[in-house]
Amino acid sequence: AMDGSGLELGGDSDLQVLVVEDDDADAFLIRSALRRNPRVSQMVLAHDGIEALELLDSGLVVPDIAIMDLHMPRKNGFSLLVELRCRPCADFPAIVLSSSSASTDNARSRLRGADRFLTKPDSIDELHRLLSDAMANI
Repeated sequence: AMDGSGLELGGDSDLQVLVVEDDDADAFLIRSALRRNPRVSQMVLAHDGIEALELLDSGLVVPDIAIMDLHMPRKNGFSLLVELRCRPCADFPAIVLSSSSASTDNARSRLRGADRFLTKPDSIDELHRLLSDAMANI
């Protein structure tokens, strides 16, 4: 939800989250972690940036927040961030969740408009905590 003063998720408990992730195992972990978050009501999975943009452009998905991987086939997370920022409809916060911990990936993501850069943790508990914290502070 936007309140005009910037990015606000507010206290509502009906967040729609767009997850952009090509790895099935990672997608399963992310969905499982989000399922534990009482504020999330719906998750939509896109397997790469092209699929994500098709969902957005068709109006099938109007997410409150996006969580995306960086390294995907066809269109990676960096390109997706750039394209999202060119779209008036895409004014939702974007969290990059990457297996990379490289500071260059962090900087490149931030320059392209990512609101958060998170490195994928090993456990679902950690992932749940990371995502809940990131979503609460955007």
